[in-house]
Amino acid sequence: MRPSKVSLVDLSISVPTVPYDITLKELKGVFEELGIYRFLTVLKGSTPIGIVYRSRVERMTNGNLTAGEVATLCCRLRNAEVSRESLTGIFDLLRLEREPVIVTDKKGRYLGVLTYDTVLHYISQHREYTLPIVQKVHSAIGKGEYLCVFGLKNMDKFRRIFGSEKQESVYKILYEDIKDLFGGEVSGIMERGEIWVLTPNPPSKETVKEFFREFHKEYSLLFGEFQQVYVYGLCLDMNLIDSQEKLYEKKKELSDRARKIEGSVFIVHSLQPTLVLHDPTKQKIITNIKRKILSDFRNIVEKVRSSPKDMWEFILYDMFEEYPYFELFYIMSGRGLQITNNIVNPKVDYFVAHGKKGTDRSEKSYFKEAMEGGSFISDIYLSKATDDFCITVSERFAHEGRDYVLAGDINFREIHRLVRSYRETAV
Repeated sequence: MRPSKVSLVDLSISVPTVPYDITLKELKGVFEELGIYRFLTVLKGSTPIGIVYRSRVERMTNGNLTAGEVATLCCRLRNAEVSRESLTGIFDLLRLEREPVIVTDKKGRYLGVLTYDTVLHYISQHREYTLPIVQKVHSAIGKGEYLCVFGLKNMDKFRRIFGSEKQESVYKILYEDIKDLFGGEVSGIMERGEIWVLTPNPPSKETVKEFFREFHKEYSLLFGEFQQVYVYGLCLDMNLIDSQEKLYEKKKELSDRARKIEGSVFIVHSLQPTLVLHDPTKQKIITNIKRKILSDFRNIVEKVRSSPKDMWEFILYDMFEEYPYFELFYIMSGRGLQITNNIVNPKVDYFVAHGKKGTDRSEKSYFKEAMEGGSFISDIYLSKATDDFCITVSERFAHEGRDYVLAGDINFREIHRLVRSYRETAV
């Protein structure tokens, strides 16, 4: 008989550790010696604080940085025997964050690392650990509920161009928009590249259209240069499904149809099937949103430029009242060295690392692009300050004969709120 619980440490993989203050130069030597490891765990004393990736270390040129300064923060879980429900919750965390989870003992000492792949492998080998949403869908067969399934087209090509980290950010956009606009229980089935919603009521045509509009607004703002990603969706009336075999047969049939239709498409399977189409290329609002962000940012830059240098941090702190969607600001010299601390919006309700003066940002695209072109809005990337996705806006300015660059970060959550609340008449 299979055990009803499993210990987290038994599912963990053993990853070597490095001290917090080891330099990048020394760290590269460690990776060369440990050739099979994609990442290492960083310890501060005996406490694990995050992981450091080989690929990131190899790209960096400043050998004086330390492992702690370039580490990615990770969730930490105390070792315990967990039930099926707890394990699937951890699986959902790994699926959404795509970062490993560090396992510790009761005193916070490092034991190992949980990864998405290892937990997925365990779940796939034990059928009693089927994801709860799938179980609930099976129970809804023949009853008055509706299953909505969403996915994305052309994501293989997107991943080849932008990488898996940015691919995950697109799924985050999709997931958040679905949560905002569709009632019912939402869950990602990421090994299938899908998001499922089980709801008592079918979505209206207007809701689907709004969903398409909101998704493509956010996607275009962040990845406008690649306009080939579209949403496909379907809604199954579970009253018309009489078996699991019929469920997956109908789901595959409608998914295949939706993928073949150009643009974003949603198919409602019911007694009278309906189709909702959307063409995001006709939307103009994204240009206006970018103009608004740049216009706001130039106002901030002008207030900084016209103020004494010793007042810059105070001026930027006050700017959060007028432009609350920014999460932090900092200023760099013309050589790319950060000359202010991170000025953090006091209203943010999540962790933001306090970046320090003297940090070398000369190789960052937002610095180089601003120095060359005057202003810049970055693609989405994973912020070291928040361990979440964000975009950075930057602009060069002159003060007393010297060049500086002001940078401002907008968190993924704020991008989401900004786009949803914005209207074309705002500009």
